[in-house]
Amino acid sequence: MEHTFFEKYKTSEVTSTRRVINTPSLFIRKNFLYIQEAGCLKSLKPHLSRRSGLNSYLFLIVLSGSGTVSYQKPNTSDICYVDAAQGDCFFLDCLGAYTHISSENDPWELLWIHFTGPQAKAYYTCFQEQRNWHFRSLRLTELTAAVETILALHETKSDDTDLLSAYQLVNILTILCTEHSGKENLDSALSDKLHRVLSYLDDHYTENISLDWLSEQFFISKYYLSREFKKQFGTTIIQYLLTKKITNAKELLRYSGASIEDIARLCGIDDASYFNKVFKKMEGCTASEYRKRW
Repeated sequence: MEHTFFEKYKTSEVTSTRRVINTPSLFIRKNFLYIQEAGCLKSLKPHLSRRSGLNSYLFLIVLSGSGTVSYQKPNTSDICYVDAAQGDCFFLDCLGAYTHISSENDPWELLWIHFTGPQAKAYYTCFQEQRNWHFRSLRLTELTAAVETILALHETKSDDTDLLSAYQLVNILTILCTEHSGKENLDSALSDKLHRVLSYLDDHYTENISLDWLSEQFFISKYYLSREFKKQFGTTIIQYLLTKKITNAKELLRYSGASIEDIARLCGIDDASYFNKVFKKMEGCTASEYRKRW
């Protein structure tokens, strides 16, 4: 199988097509996200594209029409098939195998980018924790505009093209990783309750708060609360509380003369050794080292 980034469509198979291929400098490759190719096409008849084993990530938008997309995640044997229509989006790790074919009666128009870079895997991992590889976005207009901007930048290359493209890629990936799937269909009553939980945590994070206690106070199963809180806010309740405590501790370390033991207690952690353990895990240095550095 050829490991090309795209199939060459014959002129008779498309109404219009735009494609760019990019070869960035070594400096860009080592330090930034960068596109490998980007394109847009409107097909007139079904055309099967099949690829695998690419060191690349694909973001694909169905602008119009319909078709079928299949995907086999890397190192798995299961193949998933999706009937795609206008507005559907796909974000794939192309080390896995994927195919896409337009329908015969309603040929589609596709907009896509292949990209990679030092941070690409981390963004994809973050995305996977929130959403499925096939999804719909409430910010489709922004995503479409960003991909089209990348395409236009590479059609009229300049010295700044790769840096400006990296900016657009970060914008796209930030949207994909922060627009959690749970937000799209979350019941309004549940959403309101979760925000009340969050507000309570913000006001009382220095206190001893347990999942069991939150469950009783807000009349919600602790397992359901844990799951939906993570979907809504992208972090666990425990991690959220620890982050609040350590952020407060950093302010006190910098702007007060309190001892580390007192600061730990003021942040709601009575055990100073545990406080130091958590602080070092989150900041990469001890509390006393942080105070000296800052």
